[in-house]
Amino acid sequence: MTRSAREVVELYNLVAWNQKDFALAEELLGETVIRHEVGRADTLTRAQAVQRLVDMWAIAERLRFDLKLVIAGDDGEHVAIVYESPIRLKDGTDTSVAGMEIFRVVDGRIVEVWNCGYGQGVWV
Repeated sequence: MTRSAREVVELYNLVAWNQKDFALAEELLGETVIRHEVGRADTLTRAQAVQRLVDMWAIAERLRFDLKLVIAGDDGEHVAIVYESPIRLKDGTDTSVAGMEIFRVVDGRIVEVWNCGYGQGVWV
């Protein structure tokens, strides 16, 4: 049974990221993942996309994605999230970042992500 796009995005953030489940990340990411930013797009292999999680956890003692809003599109492929992410780095630095992303999920795997950037702090 294929997971819904919303389930995939929630599992990616709440389990793969929050619980360091790199095997689940590999399962949820497409063969390639296009990461869109304003003015550019980078295509990552699945291995490179998983490595983003591994690299972040290499410097973080604690990291959590709190999904403040999740909206699944009617097309069954797109899911938008608003998140806050409190982080404690291994050097003891506490910080938080917040942002919005839109994911495109095809056949149960994330294949594109639009990110207009994130900022330090929390939503007010």
